[in-house]
Amino acid sequence: MRCNHFILPIDGVFFIVPYTTHDLLRRVRDHYLAEHHARLILAAVCMMIAALTGAGNAWLLQPALDDMFINKKSDLLLLIPFAYVILATTGGITNYAQTMLMRHVGQSIVAKMQVELFRHLVYSDVGLFHSQSSGRLVSRFTNDIQMMRQAVSSVLAGLAKEFISLIVLIGLMCYQSWELTLLALIAFPVAIYPILRLGKRMRRVADGIQKELGEFTNTLDETFSNVHVVKAYGREEYEIEKAQHGIMRLFTLYMKASKVQAAASPMMEAVGAIGVAIVLGYGGYQVLHGENSPGGFFSFIAAMMMAYRPLRTLSGLNNQLQEGLASAQRLFAVLDKKPSIADSTTAQPLHVPHGDIVMEEISFNYEEQEHAIKRASLIVPAGKMVALVGSSGSGKSTLMNLLLRFYDCSSGNIWIDGQDIRDVTLASLRHSIAIVSQDVMLFDDSVANNIAYGRLDASRESIMHAARMAAAHDFIMDLPQGYDTKVGPAGVKLSGGQRQRLCIARAFLKDAPILLLDEATSSLDSQSEHQVQQALSTLMQSRTSLVIAHRLSTILHADHIYVLHKGMIVEHGTHSSLLAKNGHYARLYHRQFERSGIDEA
Repeated sequence: MRCNHFILPIDGVFFIVPYTTHDLLRRVRDHYLAEHHARLILAAVCMMIAALTGAGNAWLLQPALDDMFINKKSDLLLLIPFAYVILATTGGITNYAQTMLMRHVGQSIVAKMQVELFRHLVYSDVGLFHSQSSGRLVSRFTNDIQMMRQAVSSVLAGLAKEFISLIVLIGLMCYQSWELTLLALIAFPVAIYPILRLGKRMRRVADGIQKELGEFTNTLDETFSNVHVVKAYGREEYEIEKAQHGIMRLFTLYMKASKVQAAASPMMEAVGAIGVAIVLGYGGYQVLHGENSPGGFFSFIAAMMMAYRPLRTLSGLNNQLQEGLASAQRLFAVLDKKPSIADSTTAQPLHVPHGDIVMEEISFNYEEQEHAIKRASLIVPAGKMVALVGSSGSGKSTLMNLLLRFYDCSSGNIWIDGQDIRDVTLASLRHSIAIVSQDVMLFDDSVANNIAYGRLDASRESIMHAARMAAAHDFIMDLPQGYDTKVGPAGVKLSGGQRQRLCIARAFLKDAPILLLDEATSSLDSQSEHQVQQALSTLMQSRTSLVIAHRLSTILHADHIYVLHKGMIVEHGTHSSLLAKNGHYARLYHRQFERSGIDEA
């Protein structure tokens, strides 16, 4: 089969996908089915037995009519009914066994895909999560995986079962009369082409549905996450109208899918009717002229009618297969996008005996944007506190992201104790850095587990000590279950200051040699801020600290201050020396303290 490359849009990002139907099926076979050989073989044996019992029921019509009724052999009155019971019981047991075996295989494949997709996304570049919303990514696990689950559950078992049944029944038909068999099947080639066309159309429609579901999931995620903004601005009807448009687009696509799915059934019914009509005419002629017995003819008719069922089922399964392939195509497109931020083949663990950080002539720009950082150089001496200041968008957070290798700089180098961070393992780099961001990050888990997120083996005593250092222990003990209290999604059950202190406690517990603080006290009241500042001062002793400061009062005693403006370092020095220059820093300082009404002296 010729392999054509084509562009597949995945939530606004275009991937080059070199997969045909054959490629997709082969990948599923080699990567997912290979480990289930034993179950598949056993399921195939059960399918064969079940198919033989079905054919046996049709075959028994011949002796029942010819020998028991026409020739009146009374000894068959017990034997044939008993044979029917045995065949039915055997068929029922083997059908149950093959169904459970194939469903186990199918659900195992889907579960493995989900784990692989989650693992891949977790290890993907941070940029992926900035370019795509969480709602669209969640759609991969819900909508696409659901389509895969339906396709695998139905198609994987159905194709094999119905195909084996069809082969066995056609074999019985040939045994009874090869002439009638040819006549019965003569109309089916006419139906193959339109059915294949319907399948291709079904895949296009299914891909459109999955894409639209991703957009709709994103709309729901945004609306529910920002419900306070929606209500505060009275935009309920606006959001309802936006959701309604998405729902109607889905309705239109689902109706197209329904038309495609429904079209296969009348087509097969028409083909089947033509086959039955031809067989009844010619077969009846054979019986009337003694060329076939009534029992043989009715046995053939029974086998033929039973064979039409798997044929109809197979035509319907083709549509489900195309839906599943559309989802598999989207999933594999995501899985095949390799992260650009990864360990090099020669990466070694980072060793931080001191904690010196050197950023040398680094530049960086986000996609389709001007440079966020332009030829910036700075030094953070071991055990010192260095602050980054500047207006919003000046590049302060970008420098921290580059240090953590959430992104790689386009030029220049970053060194920690003389080691280029691109030459060390990501795990060791990030293990050596603790971060407290102004964007509070908590999970829907207990207080204790949120604090211990950076050190999962920490004891309860260590967790409590970290909480005390972050001025969080007292309010934690006032919670209904103390350290075992669930904080809710994103910590919604806690105040902003409480959430911030838990994040600070998490950084205390990690006890890393390098600290990154992105205005760590921004959400605290005056009393808590004083307590945390004291704790941070203690923590920063003998640790290298890089601090982003929005409130300049928090970095007056920094060992060194770098001032950023439009991605460039325009000034650096101590607080007093920068004030003396009367430049960017001085203007920021005077403007901020004039607004706050604080006496600069």
